[in-house]
Amino acid sequence: MAAIILTVMCLSMQIGSFKVAGIEVARVYNLWYTALGQHHFDTWPLMAVLLPTAVIGTYTIFMYRNRKTQALFCLLNVLLIIGWYVCYFVVGQMTGNKSWGKVDFTPTWPAVFPVIALILYLMARRAILADEKLVKSMDRIR
Repeated sequence: MAAIILTVMCLSMQIGSFKVAGIEVARVYNLWYTALGQHHFDTWPLMAVLLPTAVIGTYTIFMYRNRKTQALFCLLNVLLIIGWYVCYFVVGQMTGNKSWGKVDFTPTWPAVFPVIALILYLMARRAILADEKLVKSMDRIR
C-alpha cells in the first residue's frame, strides 16, 4: 500500500527542473513540463510507465489467493520502475528547448519515491514467496 501511495505522489509532484545559468526555465512533471507558461507534453513516457505501476500495485493487493501471480506482478512493477528511471534519465538529457542554450536538468526530491516503492515491492515479493513456501510445506505435512 505504501508503494502505491509513493507512486501516486510521484505522479502528481514536480520531479525536476531545467535550468539555464542557474535560473529555472522549466518545471518537469511526469506528463508535461512547463516552460514560459506553456505545457509541453514531451515527458509523457514517464507517465505511461509509472501509471501502470500504481494500477498493477492496487490489483496485486487483491490477488492474495494466488500468491504466484502476486509475486509475478511485484516483479513486473520492479521492472516498470527501473524502466521509469531509464525514461527519467533520457528525459533529463534530451528534453528541453535547444534555443535556451546550455540546459541543465536538476532532479527534485519526489524523484526518489519510485526507488523507495521499488524496495517495498522487492520486500513484498520476498514475503509472498516465503509465504508460498510455508503453505507448500504445510501441505506436505498433511
